[in-house]
Amino acid sequence: MKIAITGAGGFIGSRLQKHFLSIGHEVHAIARQTIQDPKLHYHKINLPSSEVYSLLENIKPDVMIHAAGQSSVPNSVIDPAADFAAGPPVVFELLDALRIHSPETIFIFLSSAAVYGNPSSMPIKESSSAQPISPYGHHKLLSEMIVSEFASIYGIRCTTARIFSAYGNGLRRQLLWDICRKAHHGDKVELMGSGMETRDYIHVNDVASAIATLVETSPLTGSAVNICSGISTNIAEIAAMIASRFPHKPQIQFTGIQQAGAPKNWQGDNAWLKSRGFECSISLSQGVDDYVRWYETLQRAGS
Repeated sequence: MKIAITGAGGFIGSRLQKHFLSIGHEVHAIARQTIQDPKLHYHKINLPSSEVYSLLENIKPDVMIHAAGQSSVPNSVIDPAADFAAGPPVVFELLDALRIHSPETIFIFLSSAAVYGNPSSMPIKESSSAQPISPYGHHKLLSEMIVSEFASIYGIRCTTARIFSAYGNGLRRQLLWDICRKAHHGDKVELMGSGMETRDYIHVNDVASAIATLVETSPLTGSAVNICSGISTNIAEIAAMIASRFPHKPQIQFTGIQQAGAPKNWQGDNAWLKSRGFECSISLSQGVDDYVRWYETLQRAGS
């Protein structure tokens, strides 16, 4: 198949393009930064951009995966305008271009579990109420509504992937990066919150496999699917897990101050994905080992 990926230079986007290349597909990488890979068809575009209309008219991909956009809840609280500009308007533009020039294209939108906010019960099912508590979550939900609009009114074959806490080598932000950075440079790791907050971690390699499963088996009616491990892990546990990988075993301390826009507890229900044959292949322990080794390799290389 011919697969177009926006945000192909980002954390999840870069893994997606490698995954689909590895199984023999033609990949068109749409990104702001230059990507040096002769196997890719590279298109340098800073979204939103009217260039997507002519691009999609020329490519007419079988599948378009929208992985571009902002990815920081704290930044969305500080600058909601920038978060919005990189969200709903871009989703609309891409779908409108497909409507006009390539209506047979399958469209996969990468959303977030942030749309659920603080759920009233767990595990969180796709049918659970969407009650976002951050600008980031609200803008993802608005984007999901646009996906539903184009599916129901124009018949575009779409699916939304609600990704929980994705992690893995290459991620230079968020909790794992913050813990490694503080553990590497000192004997104390101070983190926000109480440590009892929980997350559902899924390795980026498994995210890529899950997206491939959506492409192959989703009904493509604009509905949402959880991309998660189905396992709840508290922050104190993963912090201790990472700290134990460092020779000097730094102490973990929590400030008790909650980060604005951050949910308290997450555990997703991935029954739908499992019913399509999907299983996570990388345990959290294995993924953390790989991540710490990757981080230490970066430090030795001075990057």
